[in-house]
Amino acid sequence: MDTLIRKKIILHLLDCAPKPANEIANEIGEMLAAIEEQLTALVSENICEKVDQDEVSQYVLRKDIETFAQLVKEFVSEKKECDEATEQFIASEYYFARIDFELVDYILSRFYLNSIYQADEEKEGIRRILHVSPSALLFALHNDTDKFRESWAHWNQLNPTDATLDWFTQILRSDFGTRLSEGLIADMSVSAYGILYAKLQIRVAIQRTQVSLATLHGRYIDAMTGGNFSLFRAAEDLRAGQLVSYIDPMNICYDGMAFLHLDEFQAALENFDKAFGAVQDPIQKAIILNGKGVTFLRLKQYQKAIEYFEVGIKLDSEGKLPELRENKRLAEERLIHATDKAKLTEPTQVDFIQGQSVPFEETRLYEFKEIRGRNPIGSVTNTADEYAVAFLNSEGGRIFWGIRDRDRITVGVNLNNQQRDEVRRKVSEKLGAVQPPISVEDWQLELHPVYDLNRETIEDLWVVELLVPPLQRKDVFYTGSGELHVKTEGGKKKLLGPEGTEFILSRFQNDRETD
Repeated sequence: MDTLIRKKIILHLLDCAPKPANEIANEIGEMLAAIEEQLTALVSENICEKVDQDEVSQYVLRKDIETFAQLVKEFVSEKKECDEATEQFIASEYYFARIDFELVDYILSRFYLNSIYQADEEKEGIRRILHVSPSALLFALHNDTDKFRESWAHWNQLNPTDATLDWFTQILRSDFGTRLSEGLIADMSVSAYGILYAKLQIRVAIQRTQVSLATLHGRYIDAMTGGNFSLFRAAEDLRAGQLVSYIDPMNICYDGMAFLHLDEFQAALENFDKAFGAVQDPIQKAIILNGKGVTFLRLKQYQKAIEYFEVGIKLDSEGKLPELRENKRLAEERLIHATDKAKLTEPTQVDFIQGQSVPFEETRLYEFKEIRGRNPIGSVTNTADEYAVAFLNSEGGRIFWGIRDRDRITVGVNLNNQQRDEVRRKVSEKLGAVQPPISVEDWQLELHPVYDLNRETIEDLWVVELLVPPLQRKDVFYTGSGELHVKTEGGKKKLLGPEGTEFILSRFQNDRETD
């Protein structure tokens, strides 16, 4: 419990001005005595600093390198946990502000590399890698440096004109740079660290990086033949927004897998499609189709996933990719056991990018509507109850206003803050009039922001999603004006006269057969 309170205090003070103990206690919801005890310990450890303002003791986090190094060890050393505390720490301005050239110089001094890394470009490369890789930062601040000290002692004894000096320099560069890069690559598979790449606008690739990663023997061979890992080149790649060379189209596929790990499904599918069109080898095509299948599996579009796995299996005629068959089996199992309610429980968890297609298609459960008129509020609210009733009278579903139905392209709906409030109010009123009555827990209205190609939000542009999970009870539902609607493959249909009677009879007949 003390450790938890300690972390709460540190996280609370990350980006704050000095605060008194009682204010900290109130804001994080802990007893004042416990807060004061932990603050005393943090001051004694030189993590917090006590300052007096207006005769009141206040506390603030110290910003020196030693304190930062201690906090990195405390929050990052257990990478497997990647809990909320770790994410909050690495996402803070405190964290980003500490990783500067002063820190780089401190690290180079620890590793006895000051004489080797002197150019600003190379130091910038180190700084960028430390920014995006908590593991590299942890290594740089806390790893044992005895081997580097001994190597530096030998290096320092060499004459500047000695050809061996060059060779030795390459080895030191390669050893240090490779250790940083190993941490970077290890972190690329940790989805909780995706916030770092997003904040710095860096695209991620798990494999095929431009870093020389091999066995110890391989590193020395690389150094002796004149090739070495260049932090300067890495910095340039990072500034360009990539860490891979796309000469091999499969690198694009691996980039797609990285985006999939970060739950960026559209970006994953875009990379898979790009890679698929650039390769000819059947096995490579099968690998890419497996990635697409896994993406749709994660999106709970099981039938679509199965289709991609099946095509991949046909291409993999010799069975070199057993994961294709295992993933197909998993998708079929989930398709069988997943209820409609399991498919329709939470609002869609994807990013909507203007001009880009969404990674799912129109079905009986998904409906797209583009809004073209000058009355976006009316376009949404005038039909919200009709679609809700249609979904309630079938298997449930979701409708997206702001998605073009003919090509699944995101166009968005223009709604300012006042209009968004009005949409929520009017949709609530419409659905509140549905008969027989439904609870507010029986539907969800979600407004998703729309992003541009640079992943920046576009002001006042939204995709409006109405989600209606299937209900357990088999009533026949009507709008507030008494209209009966049902869902069809092409949209919804209003039933009148004999059609309505036939639907009601079949509804209750199916209910009795189920019972």
